[in-house]
Amino acid sequence: MKTSLRWRWGLALVVLLAVGGAGPAIADQAVPESLTVAEARKLMANPPPLYHDLHGVWLPLDNLKTLDPEVAAVISETMGAVSLNGLTTLDAPTAAALARHQPVAVFGRADLRLNGLRELAPEAAEALAAHDGKVLLHSLEQLTSVPLAEKLAGQWGELRLGLTDLSPEIAAILATNKGVAEDRTRPGVVHRRRDQAASVLRLDRIESLTQETAAALTGHQGVLVLNGLTTIDPPVAAALAKRSGTLVLNGLSSISTAAATALATFPGELVLKGVTALTPETAAALAKHPGRLHLTGLTEMSPEVRAAFATHNNVRLPRLPKDIRQASSANPLSQAE
Repeated sequence: MKTSLRWRWGLALVVLLAVGGAGPAIADQAVPESLTVAEARKLMANPPPLYHDLHGVWLPLDNLKTLDPEVAAVISETMGAVSLNGLTTLDAPTAAALARHQPVAVFGRADLRLNGLRELAPEAAEALAAHDGKVLLHSLEQLTSVPLAEKLAGQWGELRLGLTDLSPEIAAILATNKGVAEDRTRPGVVHRRRDQAASVLRLDRIESLTQETAAALTGHQGVLVLNGLTTIDPPVAAALAKRSGTLVLNGLSSISTAAATALATFPGELVLKGVTALTPETAAALAKHPGRLHLTGLTEMSPEVRAAFATHNNVRLPRLPKDIRQASSANPLSQAE
């Protein structure tokens, strides 16, 4: 049964990739909310059509709302990625069964999609940490398991989590992620990202950071996305400024002069596309930032603010009205975004 199932799945995957994929599958509607072992084996022997997205080519089982360890073991026998976004709970025995699912040997592709899970008990988290491939947990709000944090930090591709709270201990572990630096899936061949980023760590649902957690993230090298922050205290800004790479804070609609002064010491690319207005003092502080600076969300710029950025060679500002652009054609900022 297992050989036949792997052959069927592999053939379906080859056909799908050859024709360029088929959009999101409607056949998932035929999958019930729960399965017996017998029903699972029957379904896996004649699986629904696959679909693909940026994260991989999936066997769509998102209609499943409950899953026991025996059925999970049958699903884990499949060759290829499995989407189980309908699950909102996962116990330790079922997590252990899913952890035996074989990874897909394609760089950046995920193997298990569990984006419906908002929480995992420590035992279930530790069991899932034994999985060898890539697991997507985009909605996971709490992460206290060190083994699961280490497993996620070691995955390839962008690391995106729905965490609403982050401890310094877990932050330090996630900061070690280098999942997008290199593709080594072809023996003897290494492909590197064009932007040389070692990691993309996306934590968009965190609304506040302590200074200790911000300091723990300084070990991260690459793109750190914290779009959930709507305010930032100067000590937190100073801690984040000690890292390298790219810092994305698009949730900030305003920023104090003190926080701007701290962020201006950050040596990498600073993205503040949500900021809509700046005082001349804050603009002068940000103008001291040495790297690329994105401020394309500004809805107004006084002459003093515009003048503050006149000497910054790598700032991206909103496009100005045609008459203003012509009047400032000698200013290289007139070609900004």
